[in-house]
Amino acid sequence: MTLVLLGVLAFIDGTLCGFRAAAGRNPRIFLWGYYGAAMRRGALFALVTIAGFLGLGLALRTLGGEPVWSSLLAAADKLVMVYGVFATLVLGALALYLSASFDFGVLASVIVLGPFTLIRPVVILAGAAWACATADTYAAAGVSLAAALVMANFERILSLGRPPWRGLEGDLQSGSS
Repeated sequence: MTLVLLGVLAFIDGTLCGFRAAAGRNPRIFLWGYYGAAMRRGALFALVTIAGFLGLGLALRTLGGEPVWSSLLAAADKLVMVYGVFATLVLGALALYLSASFDFGVLASVIVLGPFTLIRPVVILAGAAWACATADTYAAAGVSLAAALVMANFERILSLGRPPWRGLEGDLQSGSS
């Protein structure tokens, strides 16, 4: 169950990183198609990342046996605890932001969404540091640290090779131009 929760958290984070990597980079007014494409790109990258780390974990289980697998699961438990609390607060703020009230949306942006976007890398690295410090094996510590480094750089990775206004054709396809 822990691996599923960790995968769901990574998927949601990757999808939101896709949005943030595209935000403010398109001069159009109607951006649903553009942001939708950016979020799909982030979701796809998250799925590829999840599959890669799951494959790495299974390979380490094959090589190191049950002790390594148990250590990986214990590290994943710690990551889920830290990232789960953070994600719950962010998703609650997003729900408030998307509510019908403009005032609640502004409140959610100012109090939670803005500051939490800034501290996201710190939270990711703090979770990894806790998992590394309490890991029983070097494999669990290494996988935790590697996953955190990838997650902390999701937005940068998603922005590579993408000119700022790329995706304008996505607006035309959605019929919102």
